[in-house]
Amino acid sequence: MGDYLRYFDLHCDTAYECYVKSQEFYVNQLVVNGKGTDLFDEWCQFFAIWVKDDKENPFSFYKSVFNDFKVKLSRSNNAPMPFFSVEGGAVLEGDLERLYILKNDGIKLLTLTWNGENALGGGCKSEKGLTDFGKSAIKLMNSLKIGCDLSHLNRKSFYSAVEFAEYPLASHSNCRKLCDNPRNLDDEQIRLICEKNGIIGLCFYPDFLGENVFESLYQNIFYLCDKGYENNIAIGSDFDGGVMNEQLDKVEKIPVLYDFLSRKGLNTALLDKIFYKNAYNYIAKL
Repeated sequence: MGDYLRYFDLHCDTAYECYVKSQEFYVNQLVVNGKGTDLFDEWCQFFAIWVKDDKENPFSFYKSVFNDFKVKLSRSNNAPMPFFSVEGGAVLEGDLERLYILKNDGIKLLTLTWNGENALGGGCKSEKGLTDFGKSAIKLMNSLKIGCDLSHLNRKSFYSAVEFAEYPLASHSNCRKLCDNPRNLDDEQIRLICEKNGIIGLCFYPDFLGENVFESLYQNIFYLCDKGYENNIAIGSDFDGGVMNEQLDKVEKIPVLYDFLSRKGLNTALLDKIFYKNAYNYIAKL
């Protein structure tokens, strides 16, 4: 491993899992925990609060998870620099005023949908397009500088959303050309995000990568760099959001991934962009 490893992860579901499984943060049975801080010289971590499209009382649920995790972070002996997002626009309950509360809470990113549909639009298992409410929400997100997370959207909603979004990103998605899954991005979607100086957080979930996780991540990086997008690649692990391949099933294996990519010929400057700098530069705009 290099002498200095910085790590910025755009997406994990650890806050949600700590809440529903009554786990602490510093010591837990999850993938991400406070002990991971010993692995990195700098570690910034987005904690996504997952709100299903059909969740009852979604805003109240969000507040419960958010407040619970803030307390657990404060009890941790060690923790990364925390950032927060909400995975699911159902949290708004059809009320744009909720965005002001999210902003005041420090929420930096909002994923518009999960896989289904809500008042904003349709996810990858829906045919629904972006609604008028969804367009209004994105315009307000722009003024509040809340990043518009396009992961999970279907193509119809994606193309409408990316047109309106000033701060687009896909926090945890990969290249569809390399793995034909509806959660991944085709070349046109990638281009539209990168043209607006957005970022794409490469996701570790095996269904979006294939069997050989390390090699597949390298191929995604090579594919994006070949198109000139080396400043738009980041990490969006989706740790604690699904069952991961044993190659990359815990935060302790991030340095192993770093070493693998280094041996594949990626230089230190590029690796620092992917593992930290590109995400940092994007978040600095918000």
